Amino acid sequence: MDKPDQRLFEADVASAEFRVGALKGYWGLAGADVLPDQLAWSARILWMAAASRPNAPDRFYVQLDLSNYRTVPPTSTFWDPSTKATLEFAKRPKGRPDSRFAKVFRTDWEGGRAFYHPYDRVAAQGHPDWAKDQPSLVWDSNHTIVDYLEEFHSLLNCGDYLGL
Repeated sequence: MDKPDQRLFEADVASAEFRVGALKGYWGLAGADVLPDQLAWSARILWMAAASRPNAPDRFYVQLDLSNYRTVPPTSTFWDPSTKATLEFAKRPKGRPDSRFAKVFRTDWEGGRAFYHPYDRVAAQGHPDWAKDQPSLVWDSNHTIVDYLEEFHSLLNCGDYLGL
């Protein structure tokens, strides 16, 4: 039987907002070609399109931990569909030094196991001041996976994204 947080996530993935982004090629769930067998809940693999850069992929996969979805923020890291494991640092997207992009996708914090962003559970737990400093970027139960995808997709398509 599905858990309540899983049902909520699946409803959000079935929403018009998620489907519009998927139809535009912005994001989606990893398909059977990449992930023949779905991971046990609360893990999910999604992809986000990235701006075209020389020698860089057109999309990046992320593995999310969605336990207690919407009540608790997700946490995620880049994922390698060929090895079915966390993406090695050399294959992760890079950004202009000192840019917001470089700060969010840094690998020198928590061993790269989470994004350094107020939407991320691991980062948010260690930064209680973010709630007052960046209230619009702090996850709450009104946020959905679409908010998450819009935020990180926009970073992967900004001018500070340099490629690999």
